Amino acid sequence: VQGISNMRSRAGALAVHVYVSEGRDRALVSRLSSVGAAAGAAIANEFLDAAYHRAGLTLASTDVDCLEASVGAVCCEALQSLDLRMHTASHPRVGVVDHIACNPLGTMTCADAGRLARRLGCHLGAGDLGTGPAIPVYFYGAAREDGRALADLRRSLGYFGGAARGEWTGLSEQMAAAMRNLASDVGPPEVNPQYGAAVVGAVPWVTNYNLLLAGTGLDQAELMIQCRKIARLTGARGGGLAAVETMALPHEHGVEVACNLLDTSITPPVEVRARVARLAEAERLQVVSDYFTNKQPEEVLAMVEAEANAALARQNVPSGALPE
Repeated sequence: VQGISNMRSRAGALAVHVYVSEGRDRALVSRLSSVGAAAGAAIANEFLDAAYHRAGLTLASTDVDCLEASVGAVCCEALQSLDLRMHTASHPRVGVVDHIACNPLGTMTCADAGRLARRLGCHLGAGDLGTGPAIPVYFYGAAREDGRALADLRRSLGYFGGAARGEWTGLSEQMAAAMRNLASDVGPPEVNPQYGAAVVGAVPWVTNYNLLLAGTGLDQAELMIQCRKIARLTGARGGGLAAVETMALPHEHGVEVACNLLDTSITPPVEVRARVARLAEAERLQVVSDYFTNKQPEEVLAMVEAEANAALARQNVPSGALPE
């Protein structure tokens, strides 16, 4: 197994979520997963969101070097295969490889995740991932000394500005202007519209939880106004639930209130759903459905441990004896 000497303990691993601006070409997304798996990491989750034309891959490993190589392979393949100028969607994005989030699992720490995020971001900024181009990279969380929050970074980049207006193609003018005004942490000073930029960071596990809302007798613009109000009153920034970030996004079947749950021990999903349902009822709207876009960290850690133990068994090493 590649880099087996870097395995820390049976109860420790890192997970990396790679979000790319492609959600409708299943074969291409499967190819991204394949190149990641070929480099040695476990593909813990693959989520295609056709409505938002966006996909998220979760890679994980007890071996940090192996994980770094796998994520690098995914990013290189995405940058070679996709063109942001041809991408039309309603979900905000800063680039082809829009977002890389590193999370600690088990005994690993945010500092461990932050070091991996820095290395990945520096690879992207230098363009040394195989034949991939160099792109501007913005760090957040434990990847930066000041611990800049992802939501604050996105706000500085104009990320939320287009969410209410529906679909657009490529990099929005607002976002391109924001990138000219906010220097990247690493990478070229100018953004190439073919590739865009990337935000890369490290934080504790974030649970992505979306709720689809609909109503009768409303056009999409009217529904969006009401759902933006509900999203604002649900999230912590608008005086709602602690450790919850929200955004209203137009969806083909209504409007979704997309939630980042920063700490489910503070605010679990059931509380988020109850609040959104109560606010929706006051606006004469209905919660049509709700879903998670990723797995729980315990599931991912268990998967990685099982694969690591299987690899050790093939080398005749006792199960559970991952080296420190």
